[in-house]
Amino acid sequence: MARSLPECENFVLERDDDALSITIDSTTKFNSLNDTMGDKLLELAAFLDVDDGVRCAVMTGSDGVFCAGADVESFAEDGHGPDSVRRGASILHDAIVQFHQADVPLITGVNGVATGAGLGIALLGDLVLVSEDARFEYGYPRLGLPGDGGATFHLPRLVGLRTAKDIALLDRPISPDEAVEWGLATEAVPDEELDERLDELADELASGPTRAYGAAKQLLTRSFDRSLEEQLAAETDAIAKGAETDDHAEGVAAFVEKREPEFEGH
Repeated sequence: MARSLPECENFVLERDDDALSITIDSTTKFNSLNDTMGDKLLELAAFLDVDDGVRCAVMTGSDGVFCAGADVESFAEDGHGPDSVRRGASILHDAIVQFHQADVPLITGVNGVATGAGLGIALLGDLVLVSEDARFEYGYPRLGLPGDGGATFHLPRLVGLRTAKDIALLDRPISPDEAVEWGLATEAVPDEELDERLDELADELASGPTRAYGAAKQLLTRSFDRSLEEQLAAETDAIAKGAETDDHAEGVAAFVEKREPEFEGH
């Protein structure tokens, strides 16, 4: 059932049929993460899990910036002690886990700089589009920090351990073409075409078999932690559950009738 969109300062939410658009629109500079945004990200991730009317989500940034990570200027103001850092990271990481486990496909549209925790959020996308004017940066070494936001989880899985260390230790900007070549992004598109391409992909995914997408996502992600035998057992369980869905019945019917399936997401 479609629910009312949550009220979210620092984010602009728009529903277009079965797709939810999430635009990071922070009150702090460069769409950096202020004190309240971790809680709101967690709320948004939970919303995706309970709203049956959302079958695809798209996250991008406002004003040509995706997310510049934490609000560094606030560090000097509040002392930025270990307790404050632990609390902020823990809330953000709860949100990261919720997005990571969501059945709904997530597309991230990186339309500007994505650094620090912003890089971690960008890499959450099941599909990652990057504009030709954007760039990825690890960002943590210049602050004397090791990293958070899930970057140390996603980087070695996407680019391999050796390249992940290169990114984390040398901290040089990564161009859109490099991001695609290394597997950090799905495709690079001209800046003026990014919104249109995001809409195309969102429409495609939002009209697909949502529960099958979710099961496939989890199978792929967890395959790194399983033996072949364990993965095959998980596949058996997942495909048997998938055979119970209305979308499976529709897919079979459409195949027999030689037409395009009309999935409903359940």
